[in-house]
Amino acid sequence: MPVNKNSVIAVLYHIFYEDSYETVCNELQPLQLYSPVLLFNISADTPGRKNMAKQLKQTFPGCFVIFTSNRGKDIGAKLALFQLLLQLETRPDYLLLLHDKKSLQALKNITWKNDLLKIILPGNIETILQCFQQNKKCGLIATKEYIITEPFENNQFTGMNGTLLEQLLVSYDIKPASFEFVGGTMFWARATPLLEFFTRHNPLEIRKELENGNVIDNFSGTTTHSWERLLSWIVTTEKFYIKGI
Repeated sequence: MPVNKNSVIAVLYHIFYEDSYETVCNELQPLQLYSPVLLFNISADTPGRKNMAKQLKQTFPGCFVIFTSNRGKDIGAKLALFQLLLQLETRPDYLLLLHDKKSLQALKNITWKNDLLKIILPGNIETILQCFQQNKKCGLIATKEYIITEPFENNQFTGMNGTLLEQLLVSYDIKPASFEFVGGTMFWARATPLLEFFTRHNPLEIRKELENGNVIDNFSGTTTHSWERLLSWIVTTEKFYIKGI
């Protein structure tokens, strides 16, 4: 089945590092065939951010660029971008969430981002879009090695973020079919479940609850890393599944 070229793709891309401009441009080139709506967030702590924004607008005419404080790492940035997308009243068919941040905490951190970025390799984009079109219950597509299951035993979460997750699931009435999520928060998604959720729950209000700075969850749970899981579970609550490539 050929890909429907009328499908609208919105890319939500968070930039933290000042040397990311060329990398970001190279990564997004294969997507230009599909005329995506490009939304960039640049951290307010990034040196040269205004010049980078200017370059992005020259390279990708019509793109949108905002600056936000380093709250909630890339999760907080993507929440701000969700709000921007809603304000633009753009209703894409698919979302693509990306960011340039390196994870010093990640296992295999040398290959971490390259692995996650399999989802925008030229040979995979067409396959991913075909998968969405052919499988109506496919809600998220990500690199298969980063589809993780949150530990859950004896009717409770057993990981570091367990208490926060239980509270947030109740507060936002999220009831995922399984506890799989995409680690690293780079994935394709059907837009409707996420946009409908953030229409009901203001993403900027959620962002206020996230921690500042380079927050990690090695020693205690964090709201930031809990929302890393919830972004996947918002979709799977609507009976969609996650597919790995």
